[in-house]
Amino acid sequence: MNDIMINQLQEKYQLSLMWLLSAVAILGVFPFAVMRYLERNFTAAIIDIVLVIGLLVLVAYAHQSKNIRLVSAILAVFINAGVVAIVIANGMDSFLWVYPVFASTFILVKPIEAFGINLAAGICLLTLSDIFSTISLSSYVVTILMLSLSTFVYTSHSEKQFKLLETLNTVDALTGALNRRALSSDIKSVISTSQRDNTRPLLALLDLDHFKSVNDQYGHAAGDQVLQHFVALIKSNIRQHDQLYRFGGEEFVLLIHQIHDQHHTFINNLRSAINKDLKTPDGKEITVSIGVALWTPVTTEDAWLKRADKALYLAKAQGRDRAIFSESHEQHHTADPASLL
Repeated sequence: MNDIMINQLQEKYQLSLMWLLSAVAILGVFPFAVMRYLERNFTAAIIDIVLVIGLLVLVAYAHQSKNIRLVSAILAVFINAGVVAIVIANGMDSFLWVYPVFASTFILVKPIEAFGINLAAGICLLTLSDIFSTISLSSYVVTILMLSLSTFVYTSHSEKQFKLLETLNTVDALTGALNRRALSSDIKSVISTSQRDNTRPLLALLDLDHFKSVNDQYGHAAGDQVLQHFVALIKSNIRQHDQLYRFGGEEFVLLIHQIHDQHHTFINNLRSAINKDLKTPDGKEITVSIGVALWTPVTTEDAWLKRADKALYLAKAQGRDRAIFSESHEQHHTADPASLL
């Protein structure tokens, strides 16, 4: 889910860049289209108009379809093909457009993809245009390579920095679990998927019993180690696509994708694993209380969390060290997993 959230943020960022790039390109290209039409250079004017219209159509389609990745790739190829066509048609008068187009390619697609597209466009210019009777071939090759390599390095670094920033914004620094920011986004995504595919995901609130006494007796450093071990235990006992979030303090949220009718067994096996392996520094058992809610159609994010929170409250009220299930407005609980089967 964390990857999903990062991808969504990257797509929003990419779409804003596409709008900005298209606006700059249109403002730059359209006046030349008018000038070339007035100069009766109709071939160049038509190419410019096609570029303007194509940019508008592609970016509008990206905004409407949300298929940012595909449209960005098409747009990158489109503007490179356009600059090759305009240089072939208009010669040296349009050659300088090569540099901003090649640089813009790195904004639209991944650095290695942009480098490949630029290389293909550069070879096309080399073989299909006659501009090299006017400019130095070696200067062209060196300049294009330096531009592409410099932009490649910059965008590669920016991509890594973006991913690092998003990771820092969505991961709890102490435990390595995802944080509430990630939870809010992921719950919306899970609900959307469930409504579309008619699935029944599970949301569980987990709270370590008497955790304050651990901090008081052994110190906060020991308490932090318990939380870290707790998260490691959960991650080792859930599936790869299930996700754990730190909700606050010693309270965590677990988002579990559909497991059909095995959710009681799954939760209680998880609780048993925690009780077995989670210990205080002197070896005393640390238990966990869990409130569980299956998602039901038309359930909102807040209502889903409230159902799980109410179940957790009942688990605490009924003696802790147990899982309470909220299903169809009925509460089912046990401290013995066998009775839930």
